[in-house]
Amino acid sequence: MIGIKNGMVMQRNGDGVCQVLLTDVDEIRCGSFCGATEGQLHWEKAEGGWLLTGIPVGGPYSVTVNEETFTDIYVGDVWLLAGQSNMEGVGWLTEEDRAFEGEEDVRSFGMDDFWVPARGRLHRPWLAVDKVHTEALICDPGNDPENRGIGPGLYFAQKMKMATGVPQGVICCAHGGTALHQWDPALKVQGPGKSLYGAMMRRFRANGSHVRGLFWYQGCSDAMSRKHEAFTENTKVLFENVREDFGPIPIVQVQLGNVTCGVMPNWDNDWSSVREQQRVMATVVPMLDTVSAIGMEKDDAVHLSSASQKEIGRSAAESMCALLGLEGYLPAPAYKNHKVYPAWLQRCTIIEIEYDHVWGGLRAEGVVAGFALSNTDEKALPNWVAKVSVEGNKVYLRVPRTMEQLENWYMYYGYGANPYCNIMDQHGRRIPAMGPIRLNVEGEGTV
Repeated sequence: MIGIKNGMVMQRNGDGVCQVLLTDVDEIRCGSFCGATEGQLHWEKAEGGWLLTGIPVGGPYSVTVNEETFTDIYVGDVWLLAGQSNMEGVGWLTEEDRAFEGEEDVRSFGMDDFWVPARGRLHRPWLAVDKVHTEALICDPGNDPENRGIGPGLYFAQKMKMATGVPQGVICCAHGGTALHQWDPALKVQGPGKSLYGAMMRRFRANGSHVRGLFWYQGCSDAMSRKHEAFTENTKVLFENVREDFGPIPIVQVQLGNVTCGVMPNWDNDWSSVREQQRVMATVVPMLDTVSAIGMEKDDAVHLSSASQKEIGRSAAESMCALLGLEGYLPAPAYKNHKVYPAWLQRCTIIEIEYDHVWGGLRAEGVVAGFALSNTDEKALPNWVAKVSVEGNKVYLRVPRTMEQLENWYMYYGYGANPYCNIMDQHGRRIPAMGPIRLNVEGEGTV
C-alpha cells in the first residue's frame, strides 16, 4: 500500500482533514482512526488509486486501512525541500542544534524513507533509498557528518508551525553539487535510480501525493560552471513541471549568497547573473517568491552557517505565508523603482531607490554598503558611490557626478562573487542583490 507510512504527516485539505492518495491497493474495505479523536475514514475511487480523507488536523493518530495499522500519524502541512548543498545542509551544528531533541509534530521524511521528529541534519543522502543519490551522483558523508549538515528546512518548518498552528512535515529531496540539468523533469522516465526529479516524485507518492508547497535552493553549480545563460528558462521549465506533477503549489526559492573558494576570473559576472535572474523570476513564474542570502555568514567557502540557515528558513516561511494569503505576512523585500535627481548644494546626484514589502523600515549595521555603479551592463565599477543611507523603505545613493554624466549608466547591489552587503528590514530580511539596472535620469525606473 503506497501513500501512507508510520510517523508521517498527512497533508490537510481545505476542510481541515487529511487528503492522501493510496495506490497499489485493489480496494479499501474498511478504515478507521483513533487518537485525540476517533472515527471512520472516508474514501473514494480516484485516478491512480483511492483518495483517503476524514482524519482531522492534529495527531498523533493510529490509522487502520483494511487489516493494516499505521501509527504516529499527524495531519497538517507537508513541504518538499529540494535543490543542492545549501538546502541539503553543510553548516556546522551549534551546541543549541545538537541539544535540540525535536518536536513530535514537526517531522521530516528522511532519505532512508523513515519519518522522525525533525532535528539537526535532515538530509543524509548516503542512506538514500533512491539510488540516484548513492550511485548516479557523488555521495560523500563529508567531514564529520554528525556535527555538520545544518540546512534551512527545520527552521522553515518551525516557523510554519508557529504561523499556522498545525503539524508540519518536510520531505527531504536535495543533493549537494547538483546543477539544473540534473533536475531536468524530462529525466523522470529514468525513475528514482537515475533521476533526481524521479526520486522526488517517488517520495511524493510514497506520502500521499499531496503537499502544500516547494522550498527550493539551487544555483551555485550553474554559476560555477558558466551555465547561467539558460538559467531562467531551465528553472521555469522545472517549476512548470513541478506544478503539473505535484499540484498548483506555491514556491519559495533562495537567491544565491556569497562564494569565496578561489574565485575564478568570470565568477563576478556569473554569480551576479544568476542572482539577477532569480530576483526577477517571479515575472515569468507565478506564485513564486525569492528570499536573499546575500552577505550572510558562512561556515566555509559557500555554505551558510547555522545562524544564517535559521534566518533563511524563517524568511522563506514568511514568504510562503504571504503566498498562501495568511494575514500579517509580507513577501520578501523587493526592488520597486528608483529616481535620479540633482542635489545642487552637495554638488552631486542622488539616486533614490524604493523597496516593496519592508517590515518597519530598512536598516544596516555600521556603514551602509553593497551598492555600485557602472557605465557598462557587464561589470560594476568601484568607488563611484560616495555615500549610502537608508530611511523608511528607501535607500539613497550620493554620487559625485552630474545627471548628464550618469546617463546610460547602471546600478548594482551585491555585484560579484563575494560582495559586502548589509541592508535588511526590521525583521532581518535582506534586500535582494540586483543589477544591472539602467539608471533612468528622466524619471522613475522600474525593473
